[in-house]
Amino acid sequence: MDSTTLTFTKTTSCICNFMTGDATALSGIDCDKSMRDSWFNGLLAMEDTLVLERYVNEELLKIHSGHDDDAHLSHVLEHDFLDEQVNAIKEIGDKISQLKRAGKGLGEYLFDQKL
Repeated sequence: MDSTTLTFTKTTSCICNFMTGDATALSGIDCDKSMRDSWFNGLLAMEDTLVLERYVNEELLKIHSGHDDDAHLSHVLEHDFLDEQVNAIKEIGDKISQLKRAGKGLGEYLFDQKL
């Protein structure tokens, strides 16, 4: 299992564990954000991924700002999720820049081989 998959699994597990203790903090989030299930090329897929990551970051910030009185939730969000989201957004943005430089066809294929 690569590091991204391991991080995603850890994050998902942490959210599930937190929700079992305080489900009201995370209720009302629309998780069905993606409108596509297929993409024309890797660049479009990465751009959609960036949109989703930014959406998740915005929702986490809304939860954080709405629960200032809950120190435990604030700590978990700041240390386990928000830092990770910022790093993921930067990493995806960097990959988008690389894909744009690589171009379509062979460039995209070579980029995919490095992943």
